[in-house]
Amino acid sequence: MDRLMACQTCGLVQEADEPPKGSVLRCARCHFQLDHRRPNSRRRTLAFSLAALLLYFPANLYPVVTAEYQGRHSETTVLQGINSLYAHKQFFIGSLVFCTSILTPMVKILGLIFITLTLDRPGGKKARTWAYEIIRIIDPWNMLEVFLLAIGVSMVEMGEIATVHPGRGVFAFSAVVVLTLLATLSFDPRLIWDSPAEQKRHE
Repeated sequence: MDRLMACQTCGLVQEADEPPKGSVLRCARCHFQLDHRRPNSRRRTLAFSLAALLLYFPANLYPVVTAEYQGRHSETTVLQGINSLYAHKQFFIGSLVFCTSILTPMVKILGLIFITLTLDRPGGKKARTWAYEIIRIIDPWNMLEVFLLAIGVSMVEMGEIATVHPGRGVFAFSAVVVLTLLATLSFDPRLIWDSPAEQKRHE
C-alpha cells in the first residue's frame, strides 16, 4: 500500500511502498534513508535518562572545584557558586547559571522519563506532546557543556595563582552531560504519536 513520506533531510514528500524485510527506502532527491527509526529508542532513552537523574544530585551537591591558596583550602559546588553570584548582586548571571545548569537539565531529564514511561497509555498523547514541546523549547538553554567548559577554563586560569583540582562533583557533572546527550540522541519523537502496534515494533 502506498503512503506519503517526507524526507528528514531535504523535505521532499513522496509516495513509497512498504519495503521488503531487510531493505531500506531512500529519498528520490537526496538519497537519504527514509523512515529511519532509532532501534530500542524507548529502552535506551529511559536507561540514559534514569542514569542522568541518579548522577544529577551528586553533580550539584558535591564540590566541582577544590583550591589551595595561601594555606587556605576551599571547595565549591554549583549551588555555592550560584549563591556567591547572588551575594555579589550578580542576579542576572546567577539566575542564568541556575536555569542553564540546574533547572533546564532537570526538566529535560524528567520530561524524557515521563514520555518514555507513559507511552503505553493511549490517553496521554496530549500530555506527552506538551512535554516534548517543552523539551524542545528549553533545549537551547540547556548549557551543561558550556558550564563544564567554563569549569575547566577556570581551573587552568586559577592554576597560575593557586593549586586547583577537580572535585568529586565534576566527574558526576561530566557524566550527566554525556548521559543527557545520549538520551536526547536515542529518543525517537515519532513514538509519541505511533499506534500501540507501531510502538511495539519500533520501541
